[in-house]
Amino acid sequence: MGSPFKTALFRFGIITDIHFSVEGETAMASELRASLDGWHREHVDVLMQLGDLVNGSEAHKEDEFREVNAILHEFSGTMHHVLGNHCLALPRQELLPAFGLSAPFYAFVVAGFRFLVLDGMDVSVLRVPETGHDEKMLGLFMADPALHDYCGAVGLRQKEWLKKELDGAERRGEKVIVVCHFPLLPETTDEKYGLLWNHLEIVELLSAFSAVKVCLSGHYHHGGYECCNGIHFVVLPAFVNRREHPRFCSGTVELYAGGLVIQNQHHDVFLECDFS
Repeated sequence: MGSPFKTALFRFGIITDIHFSVEGETAMASELRASLDGWHREHVDVLMQLGDLVNGSEAHKEDEFREVNAILHEFSGTMHHVLGNHCLALPRQELLPAFGLSAPFYAFVVAGFRFLVLDGMDVSVLRVPETGHDEKMLGLFMADPALHDYCGAVGLRQKEWLKKELDGAERRGEKVIVVCHFPLLPETTDEKYGLLWNHLEIVELLSAFSAVKVCLSGHYHHGGYECCNGIHFVVLPAFVNRREHPRFCSGTVELYAGGLVIQNQHHDVFLECDFS
């Protein structure tokens, strides 16, 4: 199917919530390799992995990470990783160098698009708060019975970084794509899975900048979509639940001056986002 947005500026592969397990799921490794083979055939040389790479079982988490990381390293291009809550069954000091990251939140620019990758577990039960502000925030969120302790929030220093990146992108005329493991809108998840704890604050910040066009997330295994304040909030279905939603388990994102098209592994259009 042709795109309504003319010539693609950039293409990248995308996958989320692999939840790689060494128990039971014998087909997972071969089906993950099938996705990699598809990207190679299509000459896709950038891959974005949106978090929860491993199942994170206490008994097998090291084996899970070793095996899935070895499979992903068969991809011949560049990979950008997002930390998910299940990933943090392994220590950050192990994950970050294995992912080639110096920090869990970061930016990169391709074809006039600035990608801002967030760390949604910045403030969480798995980290000692970096600031008094973060410590207070953690206490408030943990006292809320409606929130899940497997979710987290964007902390003060990361928010300051995000604001600075957004200011710069707006000045330079760049389009911004925000990437976060957790959904940022309640309409794109459910009570069981939850969302970024301080989603209201972050969505308010993003909505103040016309440069922000899309937010890509995972975590909610069934996927979701909502357009709010001109921003397309896209939650992609989980690879681990690929039997339940055969329309999408991994795919390719095509970026255009006027929009974005997500195709599934069969090259069918899964979602179109118009930036106008």
